[in-house]
This record gives sequence, structure tokens and C-alpha cells, in this order.
Amino acid sequence: MNHQLNHFSWIAIFCCTISVTKAQNSKPNIVFILADDFGYGSLNSYGASKNLVRTPHIDDLADAGMRFTHAHTPVSVCSPTRYGLLTGSYPWRSSLKFGVVDPDGALLPDPDKVTVADVLKNQGYNTAAIGKWHLGYGNKQPCDFTGKLSPGPLDLGFDYHFAVPQNHGDYWGVYIENDEIYGLRSKKAQPYSRTYYGTPYKGFDAPQRVNKDVMEVITDKSLEWLKKQSADTPFFLYFAAVAVHRPITPSDFMRGLSDCGPYGDFIQDMDLSVGKIIETLKYLNLYDNTIIIFSSDNGGVIPENKPEEEESQAIKYGLKINGDLRGRKHLIYEGGTNVPFIVSWPGKVEQHSVSDDLINLTDVFATVADITGNGLPNNKEVAPDSYSFLPSLLKKDNKHPRTSMVTADAKGMQAIQMGAWKFIDNTPPEGFPENKMNQYKNERPQLYNLVEDPGENVNVYEKNPQKAKQLLDELNRIRRASSSR
Repeated sequence: MNHQLNHFSWIAIFCCTISVTKAQNSKPNIVFILADDFGYGSLNSYGASKNLVRTPHIDDLADAGMRFTHAHTPVSVCSPTRYGLLTGSYPWRSSLKFGVVDPDGALLPDPDKVTVADVLKNQGYNTAAIGKWHLGYGNKQPCDFTGKLSPGPLDLGFDYHFAVPQNHGDYWGVYIENDEIYGLRSKKAQPYSRTYYGTPYKGFDAPQRVNKDVMEVITDKSLEWLKKQSADTPFFLYFAAVAVHRPITPSDFMRGLSDCGPYGDFIQDMDLSVGKIIETLKYLNLYDNTIIIFSSDNGGVIPENKPEEEESQAIKYGLKINGDLRGRKHLIYEGGTNVPFIVSWPGKVEQHSVSDDLINLTDVFATVADITGNGLPNNKEVAPDSYSFLPSLLKKDNKHPRTSMVTADAKGMQAIQMGAWKFIDNTPPEGFPENKMNQYKNERPQLYNLVEDPGENVNVYEKNPQKAKQLLDELNRIRRASSSR
């Protein structure tokens, strides 16, 4: 009970200054678009050749606002990054020390913790989470999907939810609307079975997803929700796309329109959805008062010794999925966590601008709190690892306050960046299974100077023991503390 009281009291602190801000100017709408497995080099504005793939709508956002070159995800895999975005907390502070939320897993974010959606909802925003969820439902594992999926997004500050529960190729094969399976007719299993990595599962008696249509369905749901909004009430849309996560399933409309195969087509499906959202905002006369943020949950997939994979085909054509960065999804290197990050805010963010400031997706929370109110409270339980990058957006003299940042890979190994330096600690996380410890057998401490060696090619750990110790000490300090700010 005390925990719940604290939850609501901190929301009240956020809300107490709203009237002052509202008197100065109407609050901006916020649309956060999160692509899935979308690598640093997959947009024309980040170096992809137009002879291979075209991303005009996302590039228009970059032209209209600011493009970040050193934006990172907290982890190089999906579930923990989504947790960090919503809570402003490094995900390893939660129960998820490594890996992702299981397909039938319980809700990862604690409903008693304040989320960015909580803050906005209590400031009068309409809020929606549409698209891929992958943060679990309910408080038991395995989750009973035929019952009420609560606690869930509606308990985390969202008014409306329409989602793919895990990935668009998951074995559930259905959509979720609010707190139940969309269109569930009965609790009887479908007479057919589907397989997931070779394991058979019974289907639900509900409308079944078609992989190639999922991007269109979740985009249309977003447009339907946007059409219900007005200039009288601000809104927050968290649109989590399924592109370009496997299976690579471009729409019928887009198939064959890129010049690097189905993977390029799927990138263009992502761009098309962004274009539809922008068009709808403009037709509703809401665009000029809307902040649009585009990013990804982690770097792109680079298959190893699998030439038949769609990503491999795109690479053969010449597409650098993660640009010149080392690594990929799941790994600790920059290709796993350094992602596109674009912010458009008409009249506020300078057009065609670029920022080299170090930011993390956890920082969206504090930035939104800065924009819509008076920032985060002094209590560090709220968004403990979030720093406002509003000074970067507005090019203020007071610089973005983040001076260090922790990232992690899929198996929980952590790295810290400070200035030009990045140190990778080879220590397994708490609770890592003994029977999987062989994943760490070849890991060694690593130190890179990212200014001199952005590709992380030369490990200078042995040559710079004092610098390595300095970064490890700072990493351990952040680990021991309940907050990094």
C-alpha cells in the first residue's frame, strides 16, 4: 500500500507545475516510433545508398529536425530496451539480468513504478501503445492468454493498447487489444497447430495474424487512434513497429520495390508507416505541435555463414546494415547498441541539425519530463538512469548532463562509455546459468578509444590499465547505486 501511495505521490509532484507551463504554451503531442532490429546504416540519412533502399519519410524527419550520431540502446536486444525506454531505468536493475521476456512471461515493468506514460497521462495526455509489446502480461508465468491480461500496459499509464504480444512471427499468432486477445471467440483451441522452433502449439479461437500484413494492421490502428485526437488534448503515441525483425515479411505492396531484396523491401515498409503517420498528423493539422522521435530497439541482425538469409542477401547487394560499426544485435559492440535517433519538433529543433552528444533511450523519460513539466523529481527512484537531452535539442549552452553510459548485450555482459573511452567488463551477470557459462569462456576485458578507433578493432586494455581501472570503478559505482544520476 505504501508503495502505491509513493507511486501516485510522485506523479502528483510531476503534475503540480502543469498550470504554469500550460499558460506559457500548449503542450506538444509526442509520437515515439520504435523500429525493430533496425541498424545504424539502414537509412539514407545514415549512409544507406538510394541505389539499394529508399527511406524518404524518415529522412524527411531528419531534414526537419535533429539527427543523433551517438544514440544508444541500453541493451542490444529488444525486451530490456523497451523496459528502459518506458521506465528510464537500466533494465539490469529489474529482474531481467539477461535475455528477453519469454513468450508466456509475466509483465516485466512493476506497475507500482512510475513510467513515462504515467507522467504524461497524469498531465492530461491521451496515451496509446500500439505495435510490438514484448514486455509480458499478467503476474504469473506461464500467462493465461485466454483470460484478462492484467497487469499490463493499461496499468503502466496507457489508455489504449493494440499489439503483437512478442514478435510478428511468434507462436501466439493473434493480436492483443487492451487486456485481452483481439476478437477472442471462445477459450477453445483452434483445431490446427502451429510450430515455433519445431515445437507444436495450439492456436487461439480468434482472428489470426498474417505476417506480411502486420505492419499495415498496426499502422492502421495507429492512424485510427490519431484520428480520434484533437488540438484540445495532447497525446502520446508509442508506435512499436515489427519491421525489420525476422521473419522478413514485406507487404505485397512493397515487395520488389527496393534494390537489395526482401530485407530492403521491409525497411521501406517501415518508412511507409512513418510516412502515413506524418501525413495523418498533417491532415489533422496536428503536425506543427507534435514531437516525432524515430529510433530502434537495437542494431540489425548480421547472419553468420547463412547466405540464404534475407539480411545476407541485402549485404551481398552492398547494404551496410549497421554502417561501419562492429557487431550486431545481441552483441556488446557498437553495432548492437548504436542506433539511428531522429527528433523532429517544428519551430523548436533546428532543421538539418546533427548532434554528437551521447544519449540513451532511457533518456527519453527525463527529456519528456523536461519538455512537458519541470523535469524529474529529486527522488531518484523515478527514472533513475535518465538524463534530459533537451539542451542538445535546443542547442543550449548548458550541455546534456550525461557523462557516462552503461550498455549490455543479450547475455548480460556490460560495457561503460566515458568520453572517448569504452570499457567492456567480461563478468557474467547475477544469476547467469551455470550450464550456459561457456558463453563467457572466451570473453576478456576490452578497452577501446572510440574517437581513434570507432570500429572497435584494437583492444588497448593491456596498454592502458589505469584508464581501464577508472572505467571499471565507475561501472561498479553505478551498479552499487540505485541510480546513476
